Amino acid sequence: MRTAVILCGGRSARFGSDKAMLAIDGTPMIARMVRRVLPIVDEIIIAARDRVQGEYIAEAISNDLTVVYDPVTGYGPVAGIFAGMQASRSEYSVCLACDLPHINPDVIDAIFACAEDNDGDAAIPVHRNGMFEALHAVYGRPMIRACQSAMENRDRTVRSAISHLKRAVFVSTESLRRFDPDLRTFLNVNHPEDLGVIA
Repeated sequence: MRTAVILCGGRSARFGSDKAMLAIDGTPMIARMVRRVLPIVDEIIIAARDRVQGEYIAEAISNDLTVVYDPVTGYGPVAGIFAGMQASRSEYSVCLACDLPHINPDVIDAIFACAEDNDGDAAIPVHRNGMFEALHAVYGRPMIRACQSAMENRDRTVRSAISHLKRAVFVSTESLRRFDPDLRTFLNVNHPEDLGVIA
């Protein structure tokens, strides 16, 4: 069984509005992501900031999905991953930022396979410059405790949670080009001007 956790709890401060609800070709980005991911997972969990956000996101998505809420404020994706993976019924869950309009199911499938085949606590794409794609990664159940440890230590970054894992597998993004030659799956929307690159 495989689960997708879509992380919607960010404040979108740089963008100026809730990125999950950004309409692309008339479809909210969160609904677009759900549609792309649904064929390759058994369940999708939306990790929202709070009930207000969770309710309007649920209204935007026609599917009957599980919505969970950050257990604490101020911990961003660490709290979202923690809540989402606690609700997950799977050994492995792909955790995705909500602002990835070109999410590629074949890339996600390959990352799942890297985690499963290597019995890893995580499979995390990494670029040649060493940058992680921690919010486009597959995590095993040990990530729940890792996120809890990070929050207990007042560490707010996903990287700090990853440091608590014993068997993290790092997947070269170059190896994923056979599924996505331009690696568009990793393109995210941080500023309004980024909309020009998502067409």
